[in-house]
Amino acid sequence: MTGARQKQARALALSRLEKKGPYMRRLGNLTIIASLVTIFTMLLTACGGSTTSSSAGGGTTPTKTAKTVAIVTDTGGINDQGFNELSYHGYTKALKEFGYKEKLIQTQSASEYNANLTQAAQNADMVIAVGFLMQTPLDTIAKQYPNTKFAIVDGCAVPVGKQDCETLPNVASLYFKEQEAGCLVGALAGQMELDGKSKIPKLLGKNTIGAVGGISIPPVNHYIAGYKYCAQKVDPGVKVVVNYSQDFSNTAKCKDIATSEINQNQADIIFQVAGGCGVGALDAADQKGVFGIGVDSDQGYVHTSVITSALKRVDTAVYDTIKNFENGQYTNNPPTFDLKIAGVGYAAVSKDVPADAKAKADDFATQITNGTLTPPATIPA
Repeated sequence: MTGARQKQARALALSRLEKKGPYMRRLGNLTIIASLVTIFTMLLTACGGSTTSSSAGGGTTPTKTAKTVAIVTDTGGINDQGFNELSYHGYTKALKEFGYKEKLIQTQSASEYNANLTQAAQNADMVIAVGFLMQTPLDTIAKQYPNTKFAIVDGCAVPVGKQDCETLPNVASLYFKEQEAGCLVGALAGQMELDGKSKIPKLLGKNTIGAVGGISIPPVNHYIAGYKYCAQKVDPGVKVVVNYSQDFSNTAKCKDIATSEINQNQADIIFQVAGGCGVGALDAADQKGVFGIGVDSDQGYVHTSVITSALKRVDTAVYDTIKNFENGQYTNNPPTFDLKIAGVGYAAVSKDVPADAKAKADDFATQITNGTLTPPATIPA
């Protein structure tokens, strides 16, 4: 309160005392002080002072404490242009919606899985583990932190020394039917090979397509299984060459493998299933003047020679899992993300794809959703 208001308040108090006559003046300074205190309190309130009530019948509402969610990537990192990046997109979408603070841990090597998952579990209510290769470390950490919720992309909790999944109440497995997405791009590739060089001049004319996998793990092999099965269902004579880089990050390795498939086998459509490493395969296809097919996300922006991509909506799966957790609906048994619920699919096609090839992919998609076509999860011989 300003000095002017203080003077006004004192004058007001003295004026009131004068009006009460001699009797009130005889009460002396004690009465003046009491009056001043009362008036000062009123003026303080008018100047904006406030108090907080904690009574049960009213007062302020406590601020809700936000839950915390951490994400641990695989070695590809959040810029792999694939499933790590997609997972991160779903995570950040949830962060913005629910007001979480980012708790991102990017794995540099497989030896860090245990330490990274432990760090995440110690600092978050929920942990998203990105990648099949974290299955066994996750099983160990989830048992050590039973009150923390976990979700793993492409995997489950697998005990040390075992191969089968273990059901834990605090671990949700986010699975996809990659073979369905692989089937759609395989059908498209098969139809293009069937159309031949006369219709598509960039084809090499040897009726051969290729796939470059990262590591031979179920999610990778599911993609390739659907790709090969449906390509050969459309064109029984097409040859499908498959090789692995044993890596998900090093683009040079995948580029070398794709170059070999093109030079030695005359493969003219290369399907990359190797995360960030696979961008090198798309580079090789572009430089050799043939076609590429992306994976997980729409990779048509990488090169104009990328004719489509097999889609896996990891971002949606991660976001939905966090949203359910936020709403108190976490489950350790979420649905498998398949074509029927738009969990997988294929991206828009480039101008190099003839109408009959796209129509063939769409026809196979209809067959899959109505149950008349079931692409295999294992690669055909």
